[in-house]
Amino acid sequence: MTEATILIVEDDGLIALYLTELLEKAGYRVIGQAYSGEMVLRDLEKSPQPDLILMDIGLAGSLDGIETARQIGQRFSIPLIFLTAYTSESTLDRMKTVAPVGYIVKPFQDKDLLALVRKGVERQAV
Repeated sequence: MTEATILIVEDDGLIALYLTELLEKAGYRVIGQAYSGEMVLRDLEKSPQPDLILMDIGLAGSLDGIETARQIGQRFSIPLIFLTAYTSESTLDRMKTVAPVGYIVKPFQDKDLLALVRKGVERQAV
């Protein structure tokens, strides 16, 4: 099996760095980081598509992670996992409308995130 590729969309540089290290130690290849919805949409137009996207909900720029995910879903078929510190019912309802593989609340346990990433990557491989 080739190593799965992951794109991280996270506006907190320390969290993005931590996620990169965690995923690479687990055998995944992080192919990029973006800090805004506009940036990831531009990157996806000109770069190879990742096997999975990890998407923060609160992003720099005018698009939040949910709206960015909606636009990605209209153009591409890439599984997506939300990372969020927001757990309000309205946020969770908006998240469900874009059919993510799942979501994980910050702060998270590494093993829980890796299990969700494995699920997303396996879904893409099918």
